[in-house]
Amino acid sequence: MCSFQMRAVFGATCLLLAGSAVAQMSVELNLDQIKYIVGEAIRADVRIANHAALPFVIASGDNHRNALVFDVRDSRRDVLESSQPRTPMISELLLPGGETYRGAFELDEWYPMGRPGNYLVTAMLRREDIRYDSTTRAIEIVPGLEIKTVIQLFADSPDFQRKLALVYAERRQSECLFLRITDMPGERTWSTLALGQLLRTTPPAIEISANGDVTILHRASRDVFLKTHVKSTVKGVELVGQEQIVDTHAVERMQAQWVHDQQEADKKKKESHWWWPFGGAGDDKSGK
Repeated sequence: MCSFQMRAVFGATCLLLAGSAVAQMSVELNLDQIKYIVGEAIRADVRIANHAALPFVIASGDNHRNALVFDVRDSRRDVLESSQPRTPMISELLLPGGETYRGAFELDEWYPMGRPGNYLVTAMLRREDIRYDSTTRAIEIVPGLEIKTVIQLFADSPDFQRKLALVYAERRQSECLFLRITDMPGERTWSTLALGQLLRTTPPAIEISANGDVTILHRASRDVFLKTHVKSTVKGVELVGQEQIVDTHAVERMQAQWVHDQQEADKKKKESHWWWPFGGAGDDKSGK
């Protein structure tokens, strides 16, 4: 067999192997945002499909022969090492043939993604000696603009402080408000909280009580404020909840404006001249 024929057979064999690999498994990756604020949770939704007849098994103690991993690279294309290299993303899984697995992972808990910049994320699934890659997703992490900052002091820990910053940033063509919480010294950043849309006609406010109750009030629309409650103690930070507060004065102003506009429209309608096809009182009927 000539060298050309050997290369053709070898290429066809590779294509068959590649087609077989693609047919056995597939992995999809989706991220909830394309732009994140520093400290914000980066959620990765993964879908694994087993197209083979045999089940796909991830078991503890198999030396990660079958496993899900992520390839995360920074703006210089350098690979970021996992902060938990000995802990598998999925500890155990039994996925029968024809079935699908869905899971969510917070990448910022596994990889050092706390600095502003651009990142590339790929989900990789290993089955025996074959690796299946998802589509690579590009994201951007930005610092945002701090518009108001308060410092929380702790009586039992005089050397420990906590910085609570209200951060402004644009997301999906909307202006949004975030709460970034950083411990000092050490610059440990807790998960940055998204507080919702921000209407900048009213400056947002933040207050901290002596027992660690944090209250944030900001205008989300012309007639609605959002009030966020956070518990901040030495042990940690917890989002308690968020409620809507209707600005009754704004609603009354909007209703009064609507009534005024309707009255003006009716007035203009009455003052308008009607077209009369048979002539008006001012027509000259003398024939001159």
